Amino acid sequence: MIAVSAIYRGDPVTAAAANAAIERLSQTDPEGALLARLYQMLDVRPAQYWPEDVPEAAAADLATLHAAIRACHPVSFGYTDLSGNETARTVLPLELVHPPQGVKLLAWCEEREDFRQFFVRAIRDLMPRAGNFSADRLALLEGLVEKETGRA
Repeated sequence: MIAVSAIYRGDPVTAAAANAAIERLSQTDPEGALLARLYQMLDVRPAQYWPEDVPEAAAADLATLHAAIRACHPVSFGYTDLSGNETARTVLPLELVHPPQGVKLLAWCEEREDFRQFFVRAIRDLMPRAGNFSADRLALLEGLVEKETGRA
């Protein structure tokens, strides 16, 4: 995306043009504009922890997550964080992003009652759940963008 590379590389003219394009997009496709803002923020953030020889995300898990995101279905899984702590999570999957350190799932976590990011490679026993959050998806994306804007 032009906006991501322009901001990262310090080209304010191109970055302003990209931001204007995202603003115009928000008039016809609010979800697309929110996703563009998320990519803009998350794909360039430097990794705090980037170990060598990490496994890639499993293709089956990616396929399940893509399907759940499209259908607005919750998913549950076991997760091992960067400190080795294991937890069980049920989340509303919102989007996948692809920063240099590995594919991440952006989601609303029901256990934490907050937005969370999960490395897909650290997910195990991924299971789709019953339910549909399509009526809340846009509001969730807006909340996620708001949270990430505060971190930037």
